[in-house]
Amino acid sequence: MALDDCDVREAPAEPAQRQTPARPYDSELAWARCFWPLARWWSGGSTLCPVGSDDLVDDLARSARDCAALRNAVVLADWVGTGRAVTAKRVLRRADVPVAGRALGIELPGRVRSAADVPALHWPWMAALGAGLLSIDGGRAVSSALAGWQAARADEVLDLWSRSFVMALTSLFDSDEESEALEIGRLALTVLASEPAPTHTELASAISHVVFNAGYELYRAFDRGFGVHDPAEVTLELLATFGAVTDTPERRITPLGRWALSMIGARGVSLLGSSDDVEEDGTYQLKIALQHVQPACWRRVHIPASATLGELHEVIQVAFAWDGDHLHAFTVGRRQYGDPSFDAEYDEHEITLAAAFARARKPITYTYDFGADWRHEITQEKLVEPTPNATHPICVDGRGDAPLEDCGDDEPAWIAFDKAGINTRLARLGSGGQEAEARLRDDIEVILTDAYGEAEQLTAFQTVWMRRSTSRFPPRCWATPSL
Repeated sequence: MALDDCDVREAPAEPAQRQTPARPYDSELAWARCFWPLARWWSGGSTLCPVGSDDLVDDLARSARDCAALRNAVVLADWVGTGRAVTAKRVLRRADVPVAGRALGIELPGRVRSAADVPALHWPWMAALGAGLLSIDGGRAVSSALAGWQAARADEVLDLWSRSFVMALTSLFDSDEESEALEIGRLALTVLASEPAPTHTELASAISHVVFNAGYELYRAFDRGFGVHDPAEVTLELLATFGAVTDTPERRITPLGRWALSMIGARGVSLLGSSDDVEEDGTYQLKIALQHVQPACWRRVHIPASATLGELHEVIQVAFAWDGDHLHAFTVGRRQYGDPSFDAEYDEHEITLAAAFARARKPITYTYDFGADWRHEITQEKLVEPTPNATHPICVDGRGDAPLEDCGDDEPAWIAFDKAGINTRLARLGSGGQEAEARLRDDIEVILTDAYGEAEQLTAFQTVWMRRSTSRFPPRCWATPSL
């Protein structure tokens, strides 16, 4: 049947009814019934295994252990040993890529920008992270749980395989919503599991067709970031690396691939974990660059990974000498975070920097004053050792004068970069001084506006005192165990 044969024909015996011919990949339920008992058992839907499922689980676990991704993940974990430095994106530094490639016995392209550009290295690396064979702490990857992996039961192996597979899958697609990558994998496996399966020449087109029909946002995540490579072919290569499809030109789904499809259906987005799992220890070095300004204007700061976007907003206001008189918003992927008092889509106080950068595939942007559109690009450069005895964020470098707020285009004015002055104000911020200064300015304005005589002054000061004593927002204590 041709993939584009979607016409609707009337049945001759019943003219009033119309029948739509099924596509090759619409037969998911036919085979899923065979694997659904195992899927229910795996997801906790039943405490009883169906007859013969023990043998099936053992066979699937052997396939999972033997797949190229996990075999090489074990090799990488053994090579990493007591520690290797990693980048802010949790991948090997470029200088270590050739050594890791030799450990795996793979050929590397002539020029490598990042370890993530080499699938034969990057996918086993992600598998090792997903399976817990590697852990990252303080900017270094260390080997862990290798002995546990060798002794793992069959059901534990399958659980670790599924985590590894999902982690590699979500790293493949340029999407800020990890559930989209999971859905792309499910759709690709659905096409492969159809009866009759598409031929080799039709397979990539069939996968692209299904993803396209699933919606614009999903297809956009599927189709970008691969350059001249066909994203469907890259997806098939990933599936083959994890043993979900055969490593042959025909690309046929394996029993492990069929189980993976049932597993995704049973466990869904729970496979992705949550932002609560993000490691929030350590200190980030962030570069905050004001866009569309000449000469260049940027600030480099050290700030705890556990700080929220709302707290980063306060730091940016100090670093660029903004007054805080206008609205602002952070853009993290396709989500916007801001002050919930002004109907922000997401609350900037409910997400930490660690969670925000884990979600973002690109630098985070911060826009201040929607009229003037002062746009800042925020890049997480690396994890750093905290400054001794520091109890607040620190500006460690910068360049360029910042524009004076509300100065107008006709008579631009600039504020010179003053690292010492910025750090003095950040220290006040850490102790609540910045907030106190802002309140004092507001209080003085209230007094000057409302007080026209002695009685009025007393009333105004009473109002000020009551507002100070009943504030519901105490200053944040910036001190953390890591600082």
